[in-house]
Amino acid sequence: MTAPIPSPVWQPAASRVIPIAAPANLRTRGLVPEIVTLSWAPKSSADHFDFSLDLSAILDQTGDHLAAIEQVDIPTASGLPTELTVLWSSVVQGLACIMLGGGSPGEIEQIVVYVVTQQGRRLAPRVELAITAATDATTPTPAPTMPGDIPVPPNAIQLPDGTILTGPGGRPYLIA
Repeated sequence: MTAPIPSPVWQPAASRVIPIAAPANLRTRGLVPEIVTLSWAPKSSADHFDFSLDLSAILDQTGDHLAAIEQVDIPTASGLPTELTVLWSSVVQGLACIMLGGGSPGEIEQIVVYVVTQQGRRLAPRVELAITAATDATTPTPAPTMPGDIPVPPNAIQLPDGTILTGPGGRPYLIA
């Protein structure tokens, strides 16, 4: 399998990377309750930050690597214009990286990141993110988009004329 390619343009913030650990003992899964709540460092509604998940421990010694983020779901989203919003998502430096903006002050949001690996493994880690009351509720600034409202992550391959190189589905090719 192809190992992650270092991105020359974008570096995920190390302070907002959560390593996803492999289960401690597969034999007792289901017999012993696993109560693990993952959470990123809090952000204010006005912040636009990248948050990442490192799945390398789960994929250790499999020869497998993260291939894509299929979708990011925020089941606690309120429907308001200031709700926590995914501005873009991408595989960057082998991490599942998402850019988030907005959010209701004082709330704890849940984010589910659906990923697929090069060998077809599918994972859906759930993470919590507290929105501090440091600022008022703020409408997120939208990310640059291509036709069809497809967001352009910072590791999209850009041609010299400024256009984004895309694949058959209209999705940008990435340095991932």
